[in-house]
Amino acid sequence: MSTGEFPKQLVRTLLSVVQSPQTRFRASHTLDHFHEDYGIGRRAGTSIQFDDAQKAQICDLLRAEGIDPATHPEAWKGISRAQALRLGPNEKLTSAPVKCRRVAIKSLPGQPLCFAGQTIRLPPGCHLDVDGASAAPLLAHSTALLVENWESFERIHDTVLDFSPAGENPLVVWRGDSSKTRPDHALAFLAAINVPVWAFVDYDPSGLLIALRLPRFTGIIAPDLARLERDLAQGLSERYQKQLPQTIAVLETCCDERVQEIWSLLRRHGRALPQERYLGL
Repeated sequence: MSTGEFPKQLVRTLLSVVQSPQTRFRASHTLDHFHEDYGIGRRAGTSIQFDDAQKAQICDLLRAEGIDPATHPEAWKGISRAQALRLGPNEKLTSAPVKCRRVAIKSLPGQPLCFAGQTIRLPPGCHLDVDGASAAPLLAHSTALLVENWESFERIHDTVLDFSPAGENPLVVWRGDSSKTRPDHALAFLAAINVPVWAFVDYDPSGLLIALRLPRFTGIIAPDLARLERDLAQGLSERYQKQLPQTIAVLETCCDERVQEIWSLLRRHGRALPQERYLGL
C-alpha cells in the first residue's frame, strides 16, 4: 500500500470506525467521500452513523484490500515503504476510490462516438465508462446532451423524441445518481469539455432545476408543447407536489424562456412527467 496521504488517512479513519464502540462519527472530508463513494453508513446532520452490519462491511472491505481490521490506526506512522507493504499490500488503495470521477458516455443511434482520434460505433444499449478528467480532452463533439435517468440513457435509441435541436452528433452523457457514478462527476466533465449542453430530463420541477444548473445550458429536449400538455394531464401530481417546496423559488424567478415554457405547463396542471414516458414499447 502506498503511503500517499489520502489513502493512508482513509485506512486510518476506517480502522478507527470499526474498532470504536461508538456508532456515530463526526463527518470529515475523508469519511464524507467514503460514504458517498461506497454507500456505507447513514448521514445524520454533521455526523455519519455506522451500525454493526455496516462496520462488518467496512471490515470486509479492509480485508479485501489486504488490511487486518484489527491493525492499530497509527500503525503506518513513521515507517518505511517496505514496512508499510507488510501492513497492506493491495495496490488499489494507492488511487482514488473505485469509479471516482467516472462518467458514462455514448452517441445517438446511427452516430459515431468521436473519441481519441477514432470514430466508435456502439451497439444499441451500450456505452463507454470513462475517467472524466482523462477523457474530456480526447472527445471531438461540438455539443453534449445530458440524460437524467439511467433507463432513458441506456435506451436512448428507443426514445421517440427529436434530438436534432441538440446538434448533428451530440455527446450523450448520463447524469449519474447517488451511486459510484455521481452527478458531480458528470457536471465536472461537462464543464471540462466546454461545449453547449442540452438537457434531456424529467418534466418536473427537479428536472428543470437540473437543466438550469448545467454548464453552458442551451436548451431542453421535449415533445412539442401541445403534446406535452396532453401527456401532463395523465402525469404524477404527488411527485410535483413533493418537489415544489425545494424548487419553486428558483423556477418562479427564472428568466430562461425555454424553462419557463415547460414550467408554466407543469404549474398549470400541477403534475410531473418522467422522461421514460417517451420510450418506445
